[in-house]
Amino acid sequence: MKKVNLSKFFKLTWAMLMIVGLAFVVTSCKDDDDDDVDPNKPIVLDGVYIKGGSTALVDFDVKGKMVVTRNEVTQTDRAQLLEKYVAIKAGAPGFNIISVAGNVQTTYGPGADFAVVPEAERDIDEPKVDFWRGSYTESETAFTVPADGLYHVVIDTELKMVVIAPAEWGVIGGATPGGWGESTPLAAPAFDLNTMTYTIPSITMGKDKFKFRYSNGWKIILDPEFDLGGGEKGIKVNTNLGGSINALVPGGDDIANDTYANYKITLTYTLGAPITATFTYESDAEPLPEYPEAMYLVGAGTAYGWDAPGTKADAIMHKVAGGAPTEGIYWKILHIEAGGGFKVSAENWTAPNLGFGDIDEYDANGVVVTDIDGNMDVAASGMYMVVLNLRDNTTKLSVAPVEVYGIGDAFTNWDEDVPANLFTVDNAAKTVTSPALPTSGNIRMYANHPWIPAWWNAEFNLYNGVIEYRNDGGDQEAVPGTAGNIITLHFDDNTGTIQ
Repeated sequence: MKKVNLSKFFKLTWAMLMIVGLAFVVTSCKDDDDDDVDPNKPIVLDGVYIKGGSTALVDFDVKGKMVVTRNEVTQTDRAQLLEKYVAIKAGAPGFNIISVAGNVQTTYGPGADFAVVPEAERDIDEPKVDFWRGSYTESETAFTVPADGLYHVVIDTELKMVVIAPAEWGVIGGATPGGWGESTPLAAPAFDLNTMTYTIPSITMGKDKFKFRYSNGWKIILDPEFDLGGGEKGIKVNTNLGGSINALVPGGDDIANDTYANYKITLTYTLGAPITATFTYESDAEPLPEYPEAMYLVGAGTAYGWDAPGTKADAIMHKVAGGAPTEGIYWKILHIEAGGGFKVSAENWTAPNLGFGDIDEYDANGVVVTDIDGNMDVAASGMYMVVLNLRDNTTKLSVAPVEVYGIGDAFTNWDEDVPANLFTVDNAAKTVTSPALPTSGNIRMYANHPWIPAWWNAEFNLYNGVIEYRNDGGDQEAVPGTAGNIITLHFDDNTGTIQ
């Protein structure tokens, strides 16, 4: 009797539990139905996406999700700075940038000020082709581009700014034929929305360093004055790739090439994947010309006398930055005393040891150089810039009036050879003196001469009273200046002051 009653009790309990469970399920389903879900919107992971009919991203796709990138100023990731390389067809329907946060999807289009950046307003390091910059705003209006191609799309979610730039790829660096002054272009492939490979079938690469960059630019500036803290300012996006061939990084370190040879280089864009590259040996290259490791100015007409070249370190001529196109060019600013005579020679009188008759060609636009006992001489004592060019199996020499300029932040602009930034030469005091710095900022200086291609090829700066030259190296460390400072340079002993 007890057994039967117990069985009935369990059956009753189980039935009650089933009823409660069913009620719970019904209630839960009803709660879900009350959620604000748009059934026409797909479920998409949070993030910022590119989407539009002019791309392969006609629907939401993880391949269209923008990724965090580096601020070029610090070369560290900035969470608010996002980028995506994407192939875009010209004209309508274009594309939009869409932010996804949970169930909220916000569509953005160009703001009222979004436009091509005028050439006159571009920074010297920005791309040399038309690109677009400005605000973005909540709008269904699409972004469009005027030509099919690969584009770099960048936004900063804090600044609410967007950049769109054509990515026309090349290689640049001391290892390349154009040195650090000019990119060697990679041939563009037929346009494709999903993948494109840019190629140089054969290029002679020196034993030096190089990088990839697009449209002959190093960066694009979104805000030059944004305070990052710690004395650093600016939000800028890299337009170059470095690091290593196997792992390219925006703004990464220079890539080293260890063997002088001919190579095939490719750069491949694939939608949704990092840009990749290959670097393949093709053949041995023609033998390189050999240039002296160092050349010196000596003679009674100089501060260094007739001591053996190399004895006095301040007598050394400076190499020109830029890599292959400028190898074999040397320069120096010094005071030359008329009637004393001078020569240009490698260390300890080894070849090339150049007197007056050893020069194949004198600069017709420079100061007249005459013969004095087989050495070189000038008619008037003063400060001069001497440039020696040993390229192309010839020997050229120029003696020219000194032109030193300031450039960059402390001089308010990056234009070359600005008259207001020209230093004053005092032949009696044997000094070269800057105008008062118009503003506070980093100081950059250079020597100007027609045989030297660009300002940075003959750059130098002043560190703790000593002039240090860029020579054939990279960027020098920044030297801060204060508005009103005057820079005085003594090139004979490579010293100076900033006061």
